[in-house]
Amino acid sequence: MASPSFRQMRQTPQAMLARVGLYSILIFGSVLMAFPFLWMLITSFQSQQESLQATPVWFPQRLNPINWGAAQNLGGQGGDGTWGGLAAGKEILLEVRVTTDSKGALLAEVPSDSRSNTNSFLFGSSTTSSDPRQVRVESQSNNVWVIKIKNTGDQLELKVPLKITVPDSMKLLSTTLPADKSSRSDTGQIYEWSNVAPGFLGYVLENYRDALRVAPFGQYFLNSVILAVSQVFLGMIVVTLAAFAFAKIPFWGKDVVFAAILSSLVIPGEMLLVPNFVTVFKLGWLDSYPGLIVPWIASVFGIFLLRQFFLSLPNELFEAARIDGAGYGTQLIRIALPLAVPGLVTFGIFSFLGSWNSLLWPIIVTSKTEMRTLQVGLQSFIGEAGSNYGQLMAASLLVITPIIFGFLIAQKQFIAGVARSGLK
Repeated sequence: MASPSFRQMRQTPQAMLARVGLYSILIFGSVLMAFPFLWMLITSFQSQQESLQATPVWFPQRLNPINWGAAQNLGGQGGDGTWGGLAAGKEILLEVRVTTDSKGALLAEVPSDSRSNTNSFLFGSSTTSSDPRQVRVESQSNNVWVIKIKNTGDQLELKVPLKITVPDSMKLLSTTLPADKSSRSDTGQIYEWSNVAPGFLGYVLENYRDALRVAPFGQYFLNSVILAVSQVFLGMIVVTLAAFAFAKIPFWGKDVVFAAILSSLVIPGEMLLVPNFVTVFKLGWLDSYPGLIVPWIASVFGIFLLRQFFLSLPNELFEAARIDGAGYGTQLIRIALPLAVPGLVTFGIFSFLGSWNSLLWPIIVTSKTEMRTLQVGLQSFIGEAGSNYGQLMAASLLVITPIIFGFLIAQKQFIAGVARSGLK
């Protein structure tokens, strides 16, 4: 009796059930691993009150399409339906509906501490000392109140926060734009808006916009890009030359020297901080790009990684090149490097991640705000933002986005490099 073929075995109910179970486990694991990132993304769109609620808010009101039209309309009244704001001489109208036959009156005000003198590198800033945002409350009918806010100044007001108090004799039914926060006081129910002239994108991306205004993330981003790109470029030159020498150039004591270099991996990086700092200090490189970049150009891990990759290349290629008169430099440039692209990409990703995420060394060698990297700036921003987790998550996403896109672009070469270099 002939034994069943492999394809027939794969089509049996037991095999199909095993495959379904395997894929279910893989899908569950993928969702579980992606959950922290998903929650970070959701939180970045939440208002401060939503992020502090005990019950998780999975669908923030800023992502509700019903509110987008109202946000765009209010922003348009202020002069810009996209990013919002209240232009000079413009007036916005916020409609508030309460229960009928209600007695009393609404109280509305622009919070006195809502104006910031922090300069924005992207969206501009307001720096006048007096507040030109004038508020009036008018009753249109028995249950409809209109809050009018006018900019009596001569420049754009980026944000128009509002705080209204509804007395206990009334009950709020609806508003043009839902409030971001509600609380109780002795005088009644308090409703607060962080911006009643947000515009469409200004409403949806408010946490991202505020994060960019509170801290100079543009300068932080530039510093991190310079640091990461320089370390990858210069490190690739140093590591490539060393790895090729240990892999393809015979010289006396090669294995001993390589073993000595490789043994430095067991030295904790924290032990190198003090001697590196002393060296940088004596060279006068504190608060400078050389102080951030130069001490970490050479990578023992990168030398090992690319050496393993070069060893996998056939020696016949290099012997044929030597017969044709090619020197080691020509062999490296013409033969080794074109074949080592996956390995170079792999090292580049590891090096970029290490420099992009570095925190301790930039804290040690920099004291000026203009020399901070993204990680140091984010650490400082945590103290400034406090419990505003929406802004914290928005800033964190801004920091990790380049890494995600970089990996998605280079993932094919990265996987090939890891596979061919022998890493597990």
